[in-house]
Amino acid sequence: MRARRLAEPVVSAPVPGEDDEPRRAAERGDGLLSAIVPMFQDRTDVVEVYHAYKAALGRIGRPFELVYVVGRQSEQALRALQELKESGEDALVLVLGRELGEADALISGFAEARGDVLLTLPPDPQVDPADIPKVVAALESCEVAVGRRPPVGSTGEGLQAKAFHWLLNALFGHSFTDLVCRVRAWRRPVIEEIVLHGVQPHFLPLLAGERGFRIAQVDVRPGPTGRHGVRLGLLDRIRVALDILALYLVLKFTKKPLRFFGMLGLPLLGLGSVGCVALAIARLFYGVPLADRPALMLAVLLVVLGIQIIALGLIGELVIFASGRRIKEYAIERIVGGRAGRED
Repeated sequence: MRARRLAEPVVSAPVPGEDDEPRRAAERGDGLLSAIVPMFQDRTDVVEVYHAYKAALGRIGRPFELVYVVGRQSEQALRALQELKESGEDALVLVLGRELGEADALISGFAEARGDVLLTLPPDPQVDPADIPKVVAALESCEVAVGRRPPVGSTGEGLQAKAFHWLLNALFGHSFTDLVCRVRAWRRPVIEEIVLHGVQPHFLPLLAGERGFRIAQVDVRPGPTGRHGVRLGLLDRIRVALDILALYLVLKFTKKPLRFFGMLGLPLLGLGSVGCVALAIARLFYGVPLADRPALMLAVLLVVLGIQIIALGLIGELVIFASGRRIKEYAIERIVGGRAGRED
């Protein structure tokens, strides 16, 4: 996906005789914090939120850049960002040539960000901006830090959120309690390891956890929007449920497809086989006619369907065996010591 910059960042020329290393480090992004704000919805409070985020990032005590990713549907937000640029603000604004979702915006923002620490922020203040430094500081002991707000909202929304996280925890074994919160801090290697395309932003911390990265949940206070920054309708919840099923299949059975297809095919094959045997006994020993018995058609259909599903699993096993060396399910956290006889 191609994006155009609203304005290029300005790099000052070095003073003759000055040490160039700090400048080169800044250009590489060493020690830089990149805060990415995906504008996947049009908003009128962009200026207020921008200044709140900028003030919060200024309290962290490290150089930072603000990267806004704007789609075609965010016309008011784009005008507000243009006015900010004209007033001298140095935010980087990426304008995509079509309407975009949150995942598309994040992918573009991660590609353009220069920092070795990446901070994702929602376009609306879901979290009290004063707590953003707490999330970044948590990276001292982990690779991913996610904000966790206290339960807020109606009883129905609370029950839906609990059901959503219970399902994720039951399937994947991670004790997340607020994956809807978009205030998250990442070390760059995490983003480079996890696959973003086709994955809802809800599940990015889950992907990082499956790859073995350490994740911390940081208690934060809700912002003015509380827990309602990302609202899910009925169709959205159906899509999320399908995404959970797809993610479970990809993460748990990528290298073991026969187990997944076997769980589906073996019960069908067994049920159809039992039906065929029962019908054969009824015909051979009790003289029951089978010509007008729909049960025979159903039993044969179950047998054929079960065999086909199991065959898909076997084909998947052959594909994995042929290309399994290229599939990596873990990330090396660190190397302690070195090989004997190796010269450093």
